Amino acid sequence: MKISLGIFAFSFSISFATEIAELKTSENLPTEPADSVHFQRFAALPVLGYAEETKLKYGAMLLFFTKPNAPGENATSFDFAVMGTTKGQLEVDVSPDLYLLNGLIHSDISFVYWNWRAKYYGVGNSPDDDIYMRYDMDLFKLSVPVDVSIFPTRLANALRMGPYFYFEKNTASFSHGDVSSPERTGGIRSGIGYQLTLDLRDNVNWPINGIFGQIRQVFYSKAFGGDYNFFMQSFDLRTYSYLFWGTSVALGAIYEVEKGDAPFDMLPTLDGIKRFRGVERGKFLDKQSISTQVEFRKHLFWRLAGTIFFEAGKVGPYFSELARNRWHYAPGFGGRLLLNKAEKTYVRGDLSLVDGKNLGMTIYIREAF
Repeated sequence: MKISLGIFAFSFSISFATEIAELKTSENLPTEPADSVHFQRFAALPVLGYAEETKLKYGAMLLFFTKPNAPGENATSFDFAVMGTTKGQLEVDVSPDLYLLNGLIHSDISFVYWNWRAKYYGVGNSPDDDIYMRYDMDLFKLSVPVDVSIFPTRLANALRMGPYFYFEKNTASFSHGDVSSPERTGGIRSGIGYQLTLDLRDNVNWPINGIFGQIRQVFYSKAFGGDYNFFMQSFDLRTYSYLFWGTSVALGAIYEVEKGDAPFDMLPTLDGIKRFRGVERGKFLDKQSISTQVEFRKHLFWRLAGTIFFEAGKVGPYFSELARNRWHYAPGFGGRLLLNKAEKTYVRGDLSLVDGKNLGMTIYIREAF
């Protein structure tokens, strides 16, 4: 059986983070610490890596930060990334993370353009690495989750609920291979739903203490202008605790369910970026998926931090078979480069060993969970 050799060339990530000092008078902030007069407007860095799925991967990331209303509060930011590969793949990500009306409304918008070449292994929890069909995909997708504070009190920053909007236009073409191409491909996917979020983390970017829980349900319908009718729901739970010597532990689990006739690329999966890092995207597909994560995080020195993690996940057509299916696992470690000290925003590079045989690499902005 072929062994995938993804080589982790640690993201040649040099921060061009620029701190801009803003002049303040003693009238408005008479007791503010000296460090707080420095506000970082942006950070930029190149990315360079290698994996079998992409071959040489290169690009750049740019982050813009706005000034929070008060020290310690969440502030609006904009993430922008462009990455290409020597296999002719292109990915553009734009993610405005908006905090409006003094944080009473939060929307982490995601716009993705993807021109990608990949492999389709079929549906199931135990694909054969050597049996697949190649496909080319061109897509544009926009997701807009909105969290609105339920209570205008201290709980406003913890308990939120709001609508979720999704739109995608997708074109996929398949070449000859060893498996049959899926029946449902391409088209327009349009969905509307809601999410309920409980967020008690001490920091959204690098939490050390607290919990996070979210339920999301989205209805995709032809009535909304799409080409498919199906339903998706997910349950996401995370907890964070400080241990010792500047080390913290993060635990996470997510369970995702699809009902209906979703196109193959929207089936629950281990995404390879945030859930089960390092696995080839779309390798494990089915009606349900579950993944669990544990990670130890520690700031090292200067702008550098390190992590050690272990992840496990699997997919299945329904819950009883999902429970019986074997777990896939991935231990790994990673490096972090701090892009914004005030917001604790890192860029991450992770190396993992999937199922004891396939090396995988992930380079991305912000933490996996």
